[in-house]
Amino acid sequence: MSAPSTSLLRVDEARLDNGLRVVGEHNPAAASVAVGVVVETGARDERLQEHGVSHFLEHLCFKGDETRGPADLSRAFDALGARYNAFTSEERTVYYGAVLPESGLDLLELLSSLLRPALRADDLEVERKVVLEEIAMYADRPDALVFERGARAYFGDHAYGRGVLGTAESIGSMGRELVHDYWRRRYAPDNLLVVLTGQYDWDTVLRSLERATREWNGSAPPRDASAPACQKGGGNSRKAGLTRAHVAFFAPGVARAHPRRHAAALLAHALGDEDNGTLFWSLVEPGLADSAGLWHDPAEGFGSFQGYVGCSPADLERVLGLLSKELERVQSEGVSEAAWQQAQRSLATGVTLRGETPMGRLVSVASSYLDVGRVRSVPETVEEILGTTPSEGEALLGSKPFDERFVFVLEPAGGGAAG
Repeated sequence: MSAPSTSLLRVDEARLDNGLRVVGEHNPAAASVAVGVVVETGARDERLQEHGVSHFLEHLCFKGDETRGPADLSRAFDALGARYNAFTSEERTVYYGAVLPESGLDLLELLSSLLRPALRADDLEVERKVVLEEIAMYADRPDALVFERGARAYFGDHAYGRGVLGTAESIGSMGRELVHDYWRRRYAPDNLLVVLTGQYDWDTVLRSLERATREWNGSAPPRDASAPACQKGGGNSRKAGLTRAHVAFFAPGVARAHPRRHAAALLAHALGDEDNGTLFWSLVEPGLADSAGLWHDPAEGFGSFQGYVGCSPADLERVLGLLSKELERVQSEGVSEAAWQQAQRSLATGVTLRGETPMGRLVSVASSYLDVGRVRSVPETVEEILGTTPSEGEALLGSKPFDERFVFVLEPAGGGAAG
């Protein structure tokens, strides 16, 4: 494994007068620059009547500002040769791109302009149809639908469990005033982080940002960081047209900034690696399931282990029994030294490979800065992963998280009983 030498890298940090935070990991040997803007907002921050607005707004930001329409914006990105995109999660909305270093300031200007969308009425109607199609597409995917329904049951009334896309009803009735109010409330400069990785000129970047954002003002309200009152036990539902049974399961995990966050990720990988984890060998390799995985999803203030199994309805009862048996066994016996070391090497390799390009490094820099208050280098993160001992995993298991699990089953209509 290799990554840029830490002696070459420089971390830059600044906060502009309007509260906008800027962080960079400068690498003079890089052949490109990646630029991102992280808005600390997502489905978790939506009021009930705003369900899906974070993702809807992400779409609308690409329709242009008061000086550019959607075609103008698209042509401007393409003229730079940019590789660009955006995504929305429960807690963050991220706009990002990568270009050659000489186009970095132009990319920064374009990404800045995204955050001041015109929100034209025609654009709302176009993107409403796009998002409604996306909602319909996911409704046809049982592996996604089982998590939508399962998360809603597990997280209860907490906004974290509502899902990112919204519903056909919430998006269908969402007007410009509601979207604009959410934008004004959550896209305040002190709720934004501009991130750069690769080759850039820091002083020039700051001057450019100061010019581009001098009119930006306001302050975002603090996030409600309360943890959900999660359920335990299980639930099930049925859907016509399915031929397979789909299982989503959840259990308590740890928060983004928790000192045992690496231990939680390693434990989940050892159990749920889809190619070589414990669940693979107990369920997939014998032919009882077509897939089985487990991962750890950290959030602000709490976290969760989440997993998925797909199988024949005829095998569902046996699969659920084996799933329970494996989760309970690992709580009592722990993870073997060999499995733990394999998980360490796998996660360390992933961190290193992502760190070899500015684009791959961008989200890691942003997450590290937002989660723990500073940028952790690739070697430092790798050292932390490789230095996380099995005893830390055993300490997590000591709280018996899988005793609090919630299992949700989506079956074909007319199928057998859910476990």
